[in-house]
Amino acid sequence: MLQQKALGAVGGWRRKGRAGHGLGLATACVVGIGPWCFYLAPSHSQSLSPAVAPPSAASYSNPQVQEVVGLVQAAAAAVRSRGEGAFADFRRRGAPWFQGERYVFVLSPEGKSLVYPPAPSREGTNYLGFEDLGGKRFGRQFVAVAQAPPGRGWVHYQWRRPNPADRRPVWKATYLETVTAPSGQTYLVLSGLYDPPMERAFVLQEVDAAAELLQTQGRAGFEQLRDQRSRFFYQDAYVFVLSAQGQLLVNPAFPALEGRNLLELAEPSERKNAQASLGSVLARGSAWTLYNWPRPDQTTLRERKTTYLRRVVLPGGETLIVGSGLYADS
Repeated sequence: MLQQKALGAVGGWRRKGRAGHGLGLATACVVGIGPWCFYLAPSHSQSLSPAVAPPSAASYSNPQVQEVVGLVQAAAAAVRSRGEGAFADFRRRGAPWFQGERYVFVLSPEGKSLVYPPAPSREGTNYLGFEDLGGKRFGRQFVAVAQAPPGRGWVHYQWRRPNPADRRPVWKATYLETVTAPSGQTYLVLSGLYDPPMERAFVLQEVDAAAELLQTQGRAGFEQLRDQRSRFFYQDAYVFVLSAQGQLLVNPAFPALEGRNLLELAEPSERKNAQASLGSVLARGSAWTLYNWPRPDQTTLRERKTTYLRRVVLPGGETLIVGSGLYADS
């Protein structure tokens, strides 16, 4: 089994410098379930409060993702200025809002479909009961993202392309913004991308959401983090939780690793370096890390992965580390 292979070869932490990244601390590497290599980027040092806004369209690295964000922002501006009169334009094939697989759709704050260009006959249905093939209730996630500050963000789920000849489910990343029309009515404006590339902004959003969940619910939130139908598990990405001492508390992709203290896998001579790396994350609040780790659905090890770690304090005062990441070729 993958988990057994991951635990089979236990190595030690070794020193590896990364010029220009972070505080110049030694990078910690674990052989067998790693190496796990930390670097601390000063530009990502953050406070403990959840992010209040996602990056602008220009902050995304992939042009297609930038295009989706820009399209939703333009559509939201149209609703803000023209109100419901913009809906007819959204439905018109060939208009800027509806070209090929790319289209803008609109929901009510309660999840009711108001504009759905690929199939107007479906308008009036409610998304709250919708599930993808993995059981993810993405309609509820649309509404949840819209209701939480700042009223915009990403939802990931499996869906079919608007092509009758291709009914295979693929991953889709949908971006939404909440907007108020001149009539006073509030709407959710959305557009998505099929087979999306991974972005650091996706990771940041889910880690911040997981941190807020744990700040509210404490360890009771672990159940939701372990649920592969939740928002926290998509494509090759998932949220995990470490104790302040390095014990893996939650890992929905590799549950057999839960309970293991990753620091105990280090050679004695290198444990101080590993502890210094985790200690820096705890002291600074957040950091990006670089290490090798297997994908959830594959048996190969040592694929390069970039991960964001964030400190979170639970209601009872316990301090944990929440993380999620993306692979080099994602």
